Amino acid sequence: MLEAYHGTYQSISPLPSPLALPDDMLDDDLPPLDMPGSFGDGGGGGGAEARERVRFPGGAGLGAGLLSPTTPASAGGGGGARRKEKRAKIYDATEDALAIVDALSGRHVDPEPLVGILPQLSHDQLMELRAEYKRVCKVQGRGINVAKHIKMKCSAGSNFGKIAYVTALGRWESEAYWANFWYQSNGARRELLIESLMGRSNAEIREIKDAFRDKRYGDSLSRCMDKELRADKFRTAVLLALEERRQEETDRLPVEYRNRDVDILYQSLHGRDRSESTMLGVVVTRSDAHLREVLRTYERKYQENFARAALKRSNNLVGEVIAHILNGVINRPARDALLMRHALSDLLDDPPSNPRSSSVAVRPSSSRQDRRQRHELLISRLVRLHWDRPHWARVKAEYRDRYGAHVEDDIEDATRGDFREFCLSLCEAGR
Repeated sequence: MLEAYHGTYQSISPLPSPLALPDDMLDDDLPPLDMPGSFGDGGGGGGAEARERVRFPGGAGLGAGLLSPTTPASAGGGGGARRKEKRAKIYDATEDALAIVDALSGRHVDPEPLVGILPQLSHDQLMELRAEYKRVCKVQGRGINVAKHIKMKCSAGSNFGKIAYVTALGRWESEAYWANFWYQSNGARRELLIESLMGRSNAEIREIKDAFRDKRYGDSLSRCMDKELRADKFRTAVLLALEERRQEETDRLPVEYRNRDVDILYQSLHGRDRSESTMLGVVVTRSDAHLREVLRTYERKYQENFARAALKRSNNLVGEVIAHILNGVINRPARDALLMRHALSDLLDDPPSNPRSSSVAVRPSSSRQDRRQRHELLISRLVRLHWDRPHWARVKAEYRDRYGAHVEDDIEDATRGDFREFCLSLCEAGR
């Protein structure tokens, strides 16, 4: 058995799992998979000031009604409808690269170019910036990696330096950084590892593995996890995710496979041979669409909410993994809004002076170690969200709808200085 682990989902009361499915995904004869007092309440989201919630289909990708680059702005016109010609805007990284060179060349780092440039770039644009930076900034004829330059020039251990560095790594290398970070730090926040790898598609796992850099393990993330993690069920789950054997979302299994998984999950909780490994084998390797059907069928057949029962039974890292994946399966924007709320909740030392931004509950001041770990959670979650801008916009809408406040206001109250400005710039990237 794994030791008890007081992680994100174990520490939140009331129990956040499972979250409510979006309305258009629920069957009429099945109650929402939510829990009174948690996401299902929708507390704090009413009133004249609250925006009407936009409903999106489940899963990743653009929501209904968003225009793709090839969609005309007006789709209702006839053959004579006028269409504006759309031209691709090519990003020129030279000016930004030179601005960051200047910002890092002095005795003291000028934070303004870092705040103004890095959060606004897409992953592809950031890769262009990194290539251009190596061209314009050289030492002894060798180009400098902009992320490493930021890490070298910014104060060691500062939150601003860390968030600028992680953003400069790009979308996939930053995830590899967090997967590799947890065991290098004094803290044991396994959430950093769980959130970087669990519930990912095979293509995303491949990108993260390709971006991983650690010479001690031959740049192999799988080898690193195999050596650094204890030989237990959590390591088995991590290595299983890294094998890239998750069911693709386009794969539709016959109904008997769904029913078999339902029975397997029930036996893993209530059978004679109860098995956390069996639960992980199903949850880690099945697609979001398949797991949604499994959860619906499980509740119909056994009159029990599997996600809630599994988290109650497994008060350890297995429960954390299952809760993270299933909450993302059921409602990913709501799950990520909860994660932002959790990261911010302990960072307010004093009650906010502005009632508008008092939605984050103030708790007693925690130790310096706890605050450092909570800053790491905030940095990892905020940087991760800003890469997927349509999804980030949904998360902010969920946050406002559920907690009655803008996430930007709570971040402003919970952070300080240049770190605050960088965080707020990351929030603007989702607009």
